[in-house]
Amino acid sequence: MTAYCCLDSVSRIGKMEISVDYYREVFNRVGWFIPPYVRYGYLMDILKEVNQSEDSNLENLLCHIYNEDNLAAMVVDRYPIVPFISEYSEIISESVKAHFLGLHHIATSGLIPVVEGAARNIAESKGIKADYIKQVFIQLIDHTQNDVVDNQLGMVSEIVPMLESFQNFATKNLYANSKSYPFRDNTNRHGILHGAYSDEDYGSPLNFYKAISAIDVLCFIVSIRAPISFFAPDVTHKSERLSKMYRLLKSLDKVEIYG
Repeated sequence: MTAYCCLDSVSRIGKMEISVDYYREVFNRVGWFIPPYVRYGYLMDILKEVNQSEDSNLENLLCHIYNEDNLAAMVVDRYPIVPFISEYSEIISESVKAHFLGLHHIATSGLIPVVEGAARNIAESKGIKADYIKQVFIQLIDHTQNDVVDNQLGMVSEIVPMLESFQNFATKNLYANSKSYPFRDNTNRHGILHGAYSDEDYGSPLNFYKAISAIDVLCFIVSIRAPISFFAPDVTHKSERLSKMYRLLKSLDKVEIYG
């Protein structure tokens, strides 16, 4: 995946200076958040597109981030080595394959339990106790933010807004009441896993992109205190082979079965 670059505390679009907090505000407004492992320049491109029109195709913008090469590198060299995430690496791998086959309901519904299970395990490792999953995310993000600020871990002014933006997404979108989910894509845990949403209610690539990026945030949270790079893994011969398989799966999705 394109190397993770922390956003500058203040960056520019044209002559206008913008802060990382502005990225958080804009991305949350369209049902997303500041992701890790994504090139700064491309996040600025997304910001510009969204600012021009909130009807901009977020799905099309994110497909360039979560493409065959980038996901293959993560599946080969990141998810299997991150504590708590590694326990679910096979499920993640199968969900990515389902995505490229066009099985977006399966891809998304496979990842959402991983987000929840990994978050609970990470929280428990930090001594956090919460019965409800929304509280797990609130307390986990608060704990991580305090750790980053109190111990000056990494680029504090950049990491904190990223964590805040994810907390907003998790509590107001992913774990909101399914009846009050505010966006058309319906990337909502309760609606998907409780069966409130049927075929036509969700099942787009955007659902998958939001779910896999949530897992990436959890990877990043673990990496803050583990000897794991803040940067995305490089493309290797092994990941290249896997990305070729993803392209093959994607081509199979385009085969017309029903004449």
